[in-house]
Amino acid sequence: MQNPTRVRRAGSRDQAAVADLAVINNMFAVNELDGLTDAFISAVNGELDSHQWFVVTAQDDEVIAAAYLAPEPFADRLWNIYFIAVHPSRHGAGIGTALLAHLEELLRDRGEAAARVLIVETSSTGQYEATRRFYEARGFDREAQIREFYGPGDHKVVFWKALAD
Repeated sequence: MQNPTRVRRAGSRDQAAVADLAVINNMFAVNELDGLTDAFISAVNGELDSHQWFVVTAQDDEVIAAAYLAPEPFADRLWNIYFIAVHPSRHGAGIGTALLAHLEELLRDRGEAAARVLIVETSSTGQYEATRRFYEARGFDREAQIREFYGPGDHKVVFWKALAD
């Protein structure tokens, strides 16, 4: 990473910064943030078992990236990264790679009895082409595509990675 940064668990004070990351990366419109905000608040307050938000901060404690990690319900030791975003001014600086590596290390440290597989889902649209390349370059396999999931012509693309070495 170009600038000194650190990864930490998100707290309630980070809610606005996470929402800003979602909007500035064109992941959500301002009027679409309710679900993301609810997930953030519930996880940070401990209402959702094992759901965790993380932020990456710059030296001045500015939030420059965030991720949301949770176990996939009804699956065997499978975890999902439901959200990961880096401020556009920091794209290409290795921050997303470091954040993803941090999440993987956290899960590996829990052991195979707790974490076996990591998945991440994204859109098939051109806007997310770089995102899909990002996951593939970091060892994720393109596992599935669910047609029309997000809307007409916008398919869900699922990436998969084993956590055991």
